[in-house]
Amino acid sequence: MKRILFVNACMRGPEQSRTWRLCRTFLDACRARWPGAEIVERDLTAAPLPVLTARLDGARHARLAQSPGDPMFAPAREMAGAELVVIGAPYWDLAFPAALKVYLEWASMLGITFGYTREGQQVGMSRAAALVYLTTAGGPIGEQNYGFQYLQGLGRMFGIPAAHCLAAEGLDIQGNDPEAILREAEQRAEQLARTLEDPR
Repeated sequence: MKRILFVNACMRGPEQSRTWRLCRTFLDACRARWPGAEIVERDLTAAPLPVLTARLDGARHARLAQSPGDPMFAPAREMAGAELVVIGAPYWDLAFPAALKVYLEWASMLGITFGYTREGQQVGMSRAAALVYLTTAGGPIGEQNYGFQYLQGLGRMFGIPAAHCLAAEGLDIQGNDPEAILREAEQRAEQLARTLEDPR
């Protein structure tokens, strides 16, 4: 059975979020392609994680050896155990909402999502074959897609070899047809789900 991790950072919720609509389309296409897949959702809009302070970070590293099953390691374990990682977040301030950055810091855990060889080389420990980032923007994103660039780098650190970004842009520009833009993005989302390499 394939496990898909859906990190939901669609902060306006399913009633208002255009990013959520794009995510729903993509996940529905994933269900159609892999009917037996398990989709695990981490809803950052309902249960935000605490900011990872130096004290908390020190505590979690000490805790890993003592109690590796502690719930504080759930973000890292779900990231490491997924065969496909799907992240949905609006384009905010050239990147994404702060709740997603906090989650990614909790998911970044030495000994779970990455490690080091005896020679000091960093190695990723995730099972995922790909990371898919879905986003929507009121204006153009262009080359200022810093959120995706960060996710690409972090994905490589976790051992995820491929990263894809699918965006619906220009939704709030006067004269544009936001519904037409979203429909076109949904078509691309369905196509991406059909053509992704099978999770390993």
